[in-house]
Parts: sequence; C-alpha cells; structure tokens
Amino acid sequence: MTARPALTAGGGPSQVFDDLRVLDLSRWVAGEFCTKTFADFGADVIKIEKPGEGSLTRHRGPYPGDTHNPEASALFLHLNTNKRSVSLDFSTTIGRQLLLELAAKADLVVESFRPGTLECHGIGPRALHEANPRAVIVRISAFGQTGRYRDHEATGLVLQAMGGPLNATGAADRPPHRKPGMLDHCTIGRMAAEAALGGLFSARRSGRGSVIDVSGMEALLAGADRRASYLLTAAYAGMNAPRGVRSPHRGAATFTGSFRCRDGHVMLYVANQVFWNRLVDLVAAGDDGFRTRFRDRFSFDSPEEQRAFRDRVEDWFATRSKHDVMAHGQAAGIPLTAFLDVGEVADSEHFRGRGYFIKADHPAVGELEYLGAPWRMRSGWRLRRTAPLLGEDTADVLAELNTPLAPAEAPGGAEPV
Repeated sequence: MTARPALTAGGGPSQVFDDLRVLDLSRWVAGEFCTKTFADFGADVIKIEKPGEGSLTRHRGPYPGDTHNPEASALFLHLNTNKRSVSLDFSTTIGRQLLLELAAKADLVVESFRPGTLECHGIGPRALHEANPRAVIVRISAFGQTGRYRDHEATGLVLQAMGGPLNATGAADRPPHRKPGMLDHCTIGRMAAEAALGGLFSARRSGRGSVIDVSGMEALLAGADRRASYLLTAAYAGMNAPRGVRSPHRGAATFTGSFRCRDGHVMLYVANQVFWNRLVDLVAAGDDGFRTRFRDRFSFDSPEEQRAFRDRVEDWFATRSKHDVMAHGQAAGIPLTAFLDVGEVADSEHFRGRGYFIKADHPAVGELEYLGAPWRMRSGWRLRRTAPLLGEDTADVLAELNTPLAPAEAPGGAEPV
C-alpha cells in the first residue's frame, strides 16, 4: 500500500509541533483526544493498533447508515485526524521489540491501559526509558497508577458519580444528571495534553524524560468545573453543595434559565444590574408602568412579584422565534442566545464565514466535513490527512526504523506484526 498523499500539496508550511514524534498506545477517547492535539498541530503521531481489531473507538458509532464499520466510525474519524496507524501486537516478542524501537525515536508516549498492563508485557516506563531516556511517558487511567482504587473499573459516568457533579446537578426531587456526551473523557484528554507539554518542555531543558501519572478522577476534580469549588466549600465551610434548579455555580444571578420561544428555546443569564435594566427595557415594549415598576430593582419583594415578571418575559419570548429573540437580546447587549441543534451550528453563517468546517476525502467514507481549528494561530492547526485505515501505515513506519526487525517492505504493505 502506497502512502496516502497529504491534503496540502508539498506538505504545507511548518507547524508548531512538526518536530515532535508521538507514540499513541491509547484505545479510547481521553488518550486519543490528547494525541489529536499534537497531531493536528503538526506532530507525527503513530497510532499503535491491535491487529484485526484496532482502537475501541472504531467500534463506537455513529456509522453511516447505522451499519457497523470500523473504518467509518464518526468518533474515530474525529479523534484520529493527522495520525498514522501501525498494526502491531506488543504481546508477541517481535511486537515488543518493534514497539521499543519505535519508542526509541519518540518524544512522547501516551497510553491508557489498566495500571500494570505495560509492565506485564515488558514495556513499562523502565523499559521505555532504557530505550529512550528522553521520552515523556503519559499514563492515563481512571484512578491513577497508585492508591486503593488503582485497579478499580470505571467509566466516565462512574467518575462523574464519584466526583460529585451528578449529586449537584438537576432538580432536588429527581435523580442526579450526568454531563452529556464525551465531555468527561475529552476533559481528561485535554489535561493529559497539557501535562505532556509540560513534560516535553522539561525534557528539552534537562535532557531527561519523565513519567506523568494522569488520574481521570483527579483531572476532573481539578478542572474548571464546579467540582473544584464544591470541594473547597466542603473543606472550609463543611457544607455539601445543595441540589436544586438554581445550581450553586450560578452565584448571584437573579434571573437565568431557558425560555421557550415559538420554535425552540433561548438561554438567558442576567447577573448584574446593567443586564437587568436592559432586559426590563426590552420586554417592557412601551409599557411605562412595567418599566417603572421593575427597573433598577434587581430583586423581588415577593414570589408573586417574581411570578409577574417571569410571566411577562415568558410571554414576550413565546411570540417570537428563537433567532429573533437572540437578535433583539444581543442588540440590547444582553447575554442571551438561542439553543442551536447540530444542523443549525453546521449551517451557521458565523462559523461558515470563519471557515471553521473543512472538507476532505477519506478512503472508506468519501468526502466529509471536519471540525476545523479549535483556536487560530500562525503555524497552528492544519488537516494534513484524514484518520487512517487500520494498519494503513505499518509498512512505511517500520521501514523508517531501518533495523533488521523492520523489513523495507512488509508483505501486502500493511501486515500486522
């Protein structure tokens, strides 16, 4: 199999990480999100995949036509842009030797197996650092490489339940709510990438690599989510965060929440006197009595008064489309936005105007639109190639090793080893 040509003719301009080589041993979202950050900004990320099976994300949909296809998983296609795939079984003697050869030329190694798995195969941090003393090794696990929970099983939902956000989310008289999608795994992956970058800076200064133990649980607790503030509240005040419609993280917001419009909902967040007055002026609609009654207040004297104000806002929103309400609110300088579905985001003139969505061909699923740069900078994000087929780059990567263990051309171009 010949190497797939880059999407940018001539390889394109340099990128900030184009002098880095990353060995990606992860098989799920957190690790793949971590290495995607480096791949999309120029690093040569070599993804090691189990022969005949590949990454676990290949087996998580959605798929076109709802038909399982490991080469067409939307999750895998998103998380593995700009990476190369090597089909390699490191439980075999030759697979282990080849992995150590690859690690010897890598700046960063990322893995997310159960603690102790790499050691059982003779490729733990000690062996990896014998092969490459400068390598930064990032180990992502549910609870860390040590501690009484080290070997416990956990999913993102388990980590949310143990970390507190489920207990503090939703109405007090209903079961706790989880945060949706892969937000927890992506948060862990983002923090793992930040930790890896710190390790790489240290390695360049000192010439020595490091082992970075990323506990998913601790990464979530330390994140920008409400968990950190809840822990501090418990530590200093001895008070557990209460549950209810008005979540504690809303602070001093007097009037906030979702409101129904003619064709959907909008989100309103009024957190100070300036925003409050602008909202009163917006919904007063020529009613000077209403405007005089509620302007410059920012509080209510009774539940009845609060209900009267809320009724007025709800009635004003309900007769208009969500985009119309958003336009009026933004024109008035009020933090108010429509709830957009995925299709509306994809069709947004704002994102289209910024060129956020990028079209590219994938050999298994054809032309797709990919999410573009998460932030803009010189020599930053670029889509050089779409996600690899399983083992697509095995022959090319092993040939680069130039060792007796790696023949110049593997049979078929992508045979597993």
